[in-house]
Amino acid sequence: MKVLDRRESVELCTESGWSAYDMILDGKMDRETILELGKLGDLTYLEMLKQPFYRIEQNFYMIKGLQGADRLRVAMLMGHEEILERVEQVIACRETC
Repeated sequence: MKVLDRRESVELCTESGWSAYDMILDGKMDRETILELGKLGDLTYLEMLKQPFYRIEQNFYMIKGLQGADRLRVAMLMGHEEILERVEQVIACRETC
């Protein structure tokens, strides 16, 4: 799977020093990719829901989305934008590594 596009999120949080981006995927987020992304922080994965939800938190960023969706949101404290590349690498590596 690949990230097709990275769009600045409509949820503005810059006044608090955070920015957020929506990553548009060329496929649907699956359980295995969620678990791999979970290694980037503390994973909350509500798999028992009708549409499972996940959130990965670390002091400087948060990744969240729905299993089966073709997008996810990454929010980070200003200056920690490298997490965007790390997320893209994990998603791409699911097929190639």
